[in-house]
Amino acid sequence: MNARMKLAVPLMLATTATLAATGYANLGDDSIVPAPQAQQSMAPPDQAAMSAPPAEESVAAPAPAADAAAQPAQYSSRESVTVTAPRPGNDELLRNAVMDRLSGDARLSGRIGVEAYRHTVSLTGRVMSTSQVERAESLARGVDGVWDVNNYLSARVGRS
Repeated sequence: MNARMKLAVPLMLATTATLAATGYANLGDDSIVPAPQAQQSMAPPDQAAMSAPPAEESVAAPAPAADAAAQPAQYSSRESVTVTAPRPGNDELLRNAVMDRLSGDARLSGRIGVEAYRHTVSLTGRVMSTSQVERAESLARGVDGVWDVNNYLSARVGRS
């Protein structure tokens, strides 16, 4: 979006708000005409209407739509908002899959960090035994999309 467009959008919104507040309508082709008024008449009141008591219709409170006319058109209607997050990358999906596989295994205990970069998974941290180091590596290799595993895990017991 260039600089002219960045300035044109707020100016158009301000113009639309001003026109709506003053009772004029912008037709979109740079022509501005008075907006039709519901119960206003330019004809002079007749004498009979002035001497008669006011009708109930004229006593009624004004419609709440008057506040909506003062706001720009895009704010007058309620539309639902959809918020989306960016799609996760392949590395993030692979890391999450390995973490799910490792956390779902009851035979592993300890703290394991998982990082993924271009189909290579790195495992860091400490587990309880050397058999758990090997188990974590084999579980990570079993995840679809893992081409290589860098196993930097250390065992607390039975280090070799």
